[in-house]
Amino acid sequence: MAERTPMTRAGYNKLKAELDEMMNVQMPEIETRIAEARAEGDLKENAE
Repeated sequence: MAERTPMTRAGYNKLKAELDEMMNVQMPEIETRIAEARAEGDLKENAE
């Protein structure tokens, strides 16, 4: 089981906002870029 670490409500809210940003903004952007790279061919050749 994971060890519990005490944190403030503000700290929790900051981490939650960061997670929400990653899941709802960054991940869809990454998925789109991967799909575009796949459409162009081999992913190894598209290191952009």
